[in-house]
Amino acid sequence: MVCLFSFASAHGQEKKVKKIELRNAEVLEYDEALGHKARRLLGNVIFEHEGALMYCDSAYLYEDNSMDAFSDVFINKGDSIKMWCDELNYNGNTEFAKAKYNVKLEDNEMTLTSQKLDYNMKTEQAWYNTGGKIVDSQNTLTSKIGYYYSTLEELFFKDNVKLVNKQYDLECDTLRYNTKTEVAFFLGPTKIVSDENTVLCNFGWYDTELDVSQFSNQATVLSSDQSITGDSLYYNKKFGYGLAIGNVVVADTAQDIILTGERAKYYEVGDMVLLTDSALMIQDMGADSLFLHADTLLSIVDTVIDRRILFAFHHAKFFKPDMRGKCDSLVYSYADSTIRLYRDPILWSDENQLTADSMWIQNRFGKIDQLFMKENSMIISEEDSAMYNQIKGRYMTGHFREQKLHRVYVEANGETIYFGAEDGEKPENVNKAKASNLMIYIKDNKVHNITFLNQPDATLYPISQINLNDMKLEGFDWRVSERPEKVEDVFVW
Repeated sequence: MVCLFSFASAHGQEKKVKKIELRNAEVLEYDEALGHKARRLLGNVIFEHEGALMYCDSAYLYEDNSMDAFSDVFINKGDSIKMWCDELNYNGNTEFAKAKYNVKLEDNEMTLTSQKLDYNMKTEQAWYNTGGKIVDSQNTLTSKIGYYYSTLEELFFKDNVKLVNKQYDLECDTLRYNTKTEVAFFLGPTKIVSDENTVLCNFGWYDTELDVSQFSNQATVLSSDQSITGDSLYYNKKFGYGLAIGNVVVADTAQDIILTGERAKYYEVGDMVLLTDSALMIQDMGADSLFLHADTLLSIVDTVIDRRILFAFHHAKFFKPDMRGKCDSLVYSYADSTIRLYRDPILWSDENQLTADSMWIQNRFGKIDQLFMKENSMIISEEDSAMYNQIKGRYMTGHFREQKLHRVYVEANGETIYFGAEDGEKPENVNKAKASNLMIYIKDNKVHNITFLNQPDATLYPISQINLNDMKLEGFDWRVSERPEKVEDVFVW
């Protein structure tokens, strides 16, 4: 009962239909072909209806409160809406206008042009489906389909949408823009091109007032030498801050380096990228690619040399077919391809385990060239399950040939334990020596020759007469269980 009463009351209060009023015409005649009550109007024709004035060169006014206007048609509705066209059909009962040919609609902020435009003057809604263009003080937009809702302050566009302004060019399938909130939503395959970068996504929004945007569904931001991809990308241009969440991939095209993770922060100052949650660096070297994981990866540009530096903080672990390692933290400089390892670093090169307080790995042309070990340096290789060849010194410099450890220079406090064995034979003796400086030559991943650069203090022991447990230098720690055997092991600490 309440619904019926409400409906009846609303119906009873409907606004009475107002007739189209003819204000002026130089010639008035009846066109019998269209009915004896159809009036043909010529010369400076002016109509008025519901506060709108309509001008044209000629028109037909019909008895059903509709009209057709031709040539230099102009409509002025209040102080805000103006429209021009070559032909117009207008229904005074519904206040609905159909404009054709060279249509132009203006309000206080924008101009819409099209070849066909439907306009509801009662609701101030306009739309086209054969192509149109909207221009305001900052933007030019074209699309096949467009809707304009004046009272809602909404614009909606679909199919081949293109937006051009001084800051960027946008192409998308669907675009919705609110002139009050100044927020734009785009749907479908979208491309945004600016001087700084190119954005690709399938959904997103942009707050033009706050200069804040978010992109999702295969979102990617491309710059001259870097790309960022994620399930969702957020960017605040005013503060130069961005956030990427889910399946994040940061690619450095100049260095063939890829950073991945589940969460990344971007800071425009320093072109800084901070990755967490399964953070991984991949340097593409073909079959010898480097995989590095840490709790946090920080990539930043050194403005002095204009090259990027990578910091890996805590639980850093990497895998490369010819070199594996781990440490608490490391720094990778793209400028000289040097990796610096800090706090309990350990490397494995083929059968050799290398440890020191800190280490530097020098790469050249994508391959390991030299290794610098500082303080408490030690190299261990397993002769068998109870015998270990050992080299110890304060500093060591390792030289590589064909990505294999070839020779090692030991400087200061050198010590060695070396089990001499012929190929295929068990060792019978062990040589234990001390010398300040020495050179170690490695062949087939084993110690081949030791050259003492000053007089050594050396003793040769028959293995049958010693306790093998005594044949271990101070600081000996065989840590083969920590060695990563495959890429996935970098995530296991």
